[in-house]
Amino acid sequence: MTVAWPTKRVAITSIQLDHKNPRLGRETTARAPRDIIQYLFEHDKAMDVAESIATRGYFPNEPILVVREDGKMVAVEGNRRLAALKALKEPGLLQGARQRQIQRLAKRIEDPAALAKVPVTLAPSRRATDRQIAGRHVGTPVLAWQAENRASFILDKLNEGYTNQQLEAELGFRATDIQEARQTRAIADMTRSIELPQEVKAKLDSPRAKIFTTVGRVFDSTVGRSYLQIEPDPEHGIRGKTTKAEFLKGFTKLVEDIALARQSSRTLNSNEDIEKYFKSWEPKDRPVAKRGSFVPSDIIKGKSAASKPEGTKKPTPKRTKQPLKKVLPRDLRVHIDDARLIDIRDELVRLNRVEFPNAGAVLLRVFFELTAVSYLKRTGEMDKIIQKLVGKSRLPFGTPTMKQLVPALIQIAKENLGNDATKVEKAIKYDASAPFTLSDLHAFVHQSGDLPSERDILQFWLRTEPLLRLMLSDTQGHAK
Repeated sequence: MTVAWPTKRVAITSIQLDHKNPRLGRETTARAPRDIIQYLFEHDKAMDVAESIATRGYFPNEPILVVREDGKMVAVEGNRRLAALKALKEPGLLQGARQRQIQRLAKRIEDPAALAKVPVTLAPSRRATDRQIAGRHVGTPVLAWQAENRASFILDKLNEGYTNQQLEAELGFRATDIQEARQTRAIADMTRSIELPQEVKAKLDSPRAKIFTTVGRVFDSTVGRSYLQIEPDPEHGIRGKTTKAEFLKGFTKLVEDIALARQSSRTLNSNEDIEKYFKSWEPKDRPVAKRGSFVPSDIIKGKSAASKPEGTKKPTPKRTKQPLKKVLPRDLRVHIDDARLIDIRDELVRLNRVEFPNAGAVLLRVFFELTAVSYLKRTGEMDKIIQKLVGKSRLPFGTPTMKQLVPALIQIAKENLGNDATKVEKAIKYDASAPFTLSDLHAFVHQSGDLPSERDILQFWLRTEPLLRLMLSDTQGHAK
């Protein structure tokens, strides 16, 4: 904010709730003001805010942020506070038990007139407030948005004209956040479009049920994607690798099991849990690979913000897929909260391996080791490795070497990667007779090994890709 925005006291009756508020989730242009208030009380803890106001008074040091639209003041930040104030002034805006609760709270307020006007800060436009709003609701003590709310905010900004570069530079959302937003929106919209029992549909409108978050965890898992026959897609969120019908039979069962509490974030916490879950299915329920493909818009009824809008992509003639020219491909995502890994990944997807093979080899070696260490620590395997090495007096510096970690990584590959485990083992096993391996990268970095070629780097990536994607997945349910 380069210019101070004016702040003044305004009657709460003159401030409108924002029907575009990301907390409201789905399209809300038709919601009446009292419906928005009811929603915020039922789903976003506005009652807690009202109780705080009734007990401690209203703190004026944090004004409600508003903009002028169609000659009216609209609250773009502070909707829960505004809803609480309006309900305390007029309990009849709420229905049922919520109304009785707010009536009791309203009686505790000694001076209702003191709440009739509150400080508001008038911003010049919605866009001017975007950075402030994004910063408050992503990873801050303020009640964070649910995954669907966050996705709505990001996709709304894209629809308003932000470029991917502006989203990152101005609001701090990376390409991985945009991909994740499209996937989250695709999951939510597909779920609301499929045939489900009424008891399941009733739970979809409760953001606290966290149905979409748990389904998203399965979609983020390499194991889950394999069983559901899908893959990430930057323009649509996901893309099917089988027919729509095959995917839907598995997707529908997954949604029902989560909505009806047969499965939860605890039982679907890791790749191992997810694989155990899918293996428990009857064979007839599992999607099988068939000739076909689909995107979410093929399933979603009506318009969805998950896919990139028509016309935003210039048509290009079909051509043969070009070989990877960078050290790592752009679709390699870091699903964990590790800033160092994210930064190195961002550099490697831009680093041309043909022009800079030496820099590429060194940074790829560092990236692989940091990824392995992070994964082993998150899964608890590192402690087991250290205990074994200490018992054998083979840990003189207190930290295992990369060579000492390799056996555990090979075992992990064998347990999780099926037929890919063999090529992974050949790539990371310290074997002087094998073609370009981790030992060659290690020798180049630490000793005087032969200079790697751009082809060596490509081959190392192709062989270790399954393991790297596994290690960068959300093994503990804390997605980046």
